[in-house]
Amino acid sequence: MSDTVTIFEKGREGRRAFVAPKLDVPERPKDELLPARFRRAEAPRLPEMLEPEIVRHYVNLSKRNFDLDSGFYPLGSCTMKHNPRLHERVAGLPGFGRLHPLQDPRRARVRSS
Repeated sequence: MSDTVTIFEKGREGRRAFVAPKLDVPERPKDELLPARFRRAEAPRLPEMLEPEIVRHYVNLSKRNFDLDSGFYPLGSCTMKHNPRLHERVAGLPGFGRLHPLQDPRRARVRSS
């Protein structure tokens, strides 16, 4: 597996994913909007990238996530891996979706659709 280049390393000066339109409201002094103690002394160092590059970067990162559906997961117990999926299936059965978690089971009835 190759090393992933960070979004900061991929950025190039002058690239823009979005350019905000000109203001259509009167401009106000910054001090009226935000006290000086809360403002940055210098602009943040943000990567400059085109929107397709940003999307590709984050999609590639998301593909590196590992889950039970994409391969064998040897760590942890089977309970940790399979119970959440089983619980979602049971909770989705007809009649369960609208039950309160503390509902008395004797009073819970499954209604036919």
